[in-house]
Amino acid sequence: MTDEVEQEASSDSDDESVPELTIEERQEALKKARWNVFMYLGIAALLFAFALYPFMSTSMQVDEGFGSADKSITVWGLPISGEDFTDIPVDVEVVVQSLPTDVASIEIFMIENPKGCEDTDGSNADTRTLLQNDKADHPNKYHLIEDPVESQSYEVEMSVDPGIYCMQVVVNGQTGDADFSGINVEANVDIYPTQLPLAIFAVLCLLMSGFAFIGAQKHGKYVKTLVEPKAEPSIEDTVLAQTSAARISAGPSGPPTGPSGPPTGPSGPPAAGPSGPPVAGPTSPPEQTPEPVAEPAPEPEPAPEAAPPAGDVYEDQGDGWFFRKFPDGTYDQQVYVIKDGVYVPYEDPNA
Repeated sequence: MTDEVEQEASSDSDDESVPELTIEERQEALKKARWNVFMYLGIAALLFAFALYPFMSTSMQVDEGFGSADKSITVWGLPISGEDFTDIPVDVEVVVQSLPTDVASIEIFMIENPKGCEDTDGSNADTRTLLQNDKADHPNKYHLIEDPVESQSYEVEMSVDPGIYCMQVVVNGQTGDADFSGINVEANVDIYPTQLPLAIFAVLCLLMSGFAFIGAQKHGKYVKTLVEPKAEPSIEDTVLAQTSAARISAGPSGPPTGPSGPPTGPSGPPAAGPSGPPVAGPTSPPEQTPEPVAEPAPEPEPAPEAAPPAGDVYEDQGDGWFFRKFPDGTYDQQVYVIKDGVYVPYEDPNA
């Protein structure tokens, strides 16, 4: 019993602790909600812009003596191993200015090694072989450009896990003893480690902007109902409403009542017959006299249908009912219906 009393008291205190907002407070809440919409939209736009900006960039120049270039690169991001959506995008632009005539292809490697390019156990060479034979666990770390052309740029897209890598650009000749003198090949590397986190936060800001927009719509609707005056009916609408009410009040109260019962029959039996036999007839046949020829009686002409008096108006009351209005403004107490295109008095079939 005491628990129920405490719960009721707590609910009453909660209801009393939530005050009703005034018009000024509603307007202030509406202003804040609108500012929140634009603020979250602006933050989302900035986050998307920064997500498309490479926060890590480097460039490499192929050595004329060896026909290759390597560089240690550290890629940071979400520590989730394997090929998945959390991989870091890496864009490599290979700019070919000049090449010897016996160049067959250009290879790009991203070899993961904690020591970078300064390995002493030959692990980078083993990983290169696995990538070339498509046997590596992460095949997106290798790309081959066949038959490169001078004065051309080649765009290469890779995706890697966070870690320390040895970036290698290798120019291969048609023979093993190719001459790389006069070669001019440059590789520009752009890494986007913050693309996924910033994109996630940008989407969250868009959702917050949507919720703020819904709140602004609610506050705006409430303020509009309080501030703007209600629309009053026009003079024409008022006159039409009064006229309709007057016409309805002047009409009959309902259909007239029918007969109370069937007509009564005769009050008694017919009168008695003659008291004796009939008188005897004549003793001789009567003289025959010519009978006059009876002329056929003229056929009576059909009476014309009674037309409604001129000036009567039948007002439609809905559902097929009509009231008859006389020229003097009074109403007939009989209800009319349309039958065969003619207004006829209504007859109750159950009467």
